Amino acid sequence: MSPRFASMALVVCLSLAGTARAQTNVYNSLTALWTAPGDDGDTGQVSAYELFYDTTPPGGDMSAWWNAVPYSQRISLVPPLAAAGQVDSSLVGGLTQGTQYWFVLVARDEAANVSGFSNIAMGTTQSCGAPTSSPSGFAAAADSGEVLVSWSQGSDPAALSFHLYRAIGSAPAWTLVQSLPISATSFRDTQIELGTTYRYRGTWGGPEIEGVTCEGPYSAQAVVITTDTPDAADAGSGSVHAYPNPGGDQIRLALDVNAPAPLPVRLRLFDMSGHWLATLAEGSYPPGRSLIPWDRLGRSGLRLAPGYYEILGTVGATRVRERLVLLP
Repeated sequence: MSPRFASMALVVCLSLAGTARAQTNVYNSLTALWTAPGDDGDTGQVSAYELFYDTTPPGGDMSAWWNAVPYSQRISLVPPLAAAGQVDSSLVGGLTQGTQYWFVLVARDEAANVSGFSNIAMGTTQSCGAPTSSPSGFAAAADSGEVLVSWSQGSDPAALSFHLYRAIGSAPAWTLVQSLPISATSFRDTQIELGTTYRYRGTWGGPEIEGVTCEGPYSAQAVVITTDTPDAADAGSGSVHAYPNPGGDQIRLALDVNAPAPLPVRLRLFDMSGHWLATLAEGSYPPGRSLIPWDRLGRSGLRLAPGYYEILGTVGATRVRERLVLLP
C-alpha cells in the first residue's frame, strides 16, 4: 500500500537570530524550514528529503523544472530528521548575494515512495557589495601526503581576502579551511587523512558587515583523492641543494636520487609567507646527481625579487627542503 504523505508547507527564511547569526553568512545562505510530514498521513517517519533550488522560478510544469535543476543545486537530506509534525530545516549555502531563489521539497519513505511536490518557496539573499567574480585557475592536487591548492591572482576590486572551503566525499557540508590575504595564490592543506576524497572550492571575501564577511561567487570545485599506499616508484630517497647560495642569476639545483631506478621529483619555490612562486622541477629523474638550472623566473614569467625563499618538494617518498637567498 502506498503511503499517504501529509502535505508539506515549505518556507524559506533568513537565519538572523541568536547563534544562527554567528554561523550563517546571510549574504550567501538561506535556511529552508518546513513541517515534517509522516509517511502514512500524519504518522510515521520520513526517511529522506530532496530539496531543489534555482534562480529560475518554476513554471506551469513542475516536473520539468525539477528535472532541469543542476545537480549542484540538489540537496539530499537523511536522518536524523524531525518527527512528523515538528519543524525541520536545511541550511543552503554557496548562494549569490542579492539574488532571488526558488525552493521545492519532496519526501521519501523507507520503501522509496515519493511524496508530491511541496509548495514553492522564495527567498532572497542580502546584498553587501560582494565581489562579482569567482577565483580563476582554481586547482588542487595530492602532494606528498598533503593537498596543494592553487588559484590565480585576484583582480576583483571588491575582493579583500580569499576564502578556501573543503568538503569530504559527497557530503553537502562545506567547512572554511582558511581565510588568506588577497595576495595569496596557494595553500597547502596538511589536515587531511589518506585514502579520502576531498572537494575544494574558493571565493573572494569582500567587506565585513556586522561581523559577517560578504563573499562572492564560488570557483569551480576541485576533487582530490588522497592515496593511502605509496606507489612502488616512490621507493628510495633523495636530497637537493641550491648553489651558489646566496646567489644571483646563475642558480643551479644539485639533485641527488638515491635509488636503483628513476624517481618522481617535484620541487617548488615558496616565499616566506607560503606563496607558491615557481616550479623548479617536476618529472622523473635518474639515479645519481642531476644539475638543474633555474632562470630565476616565477610562475608569472617575471624575475623574482631579492629576498629569502624556500625550496619544498619530494624526491620519491622523501620530503626535501632548502632555504635559498636571492641577491640583487
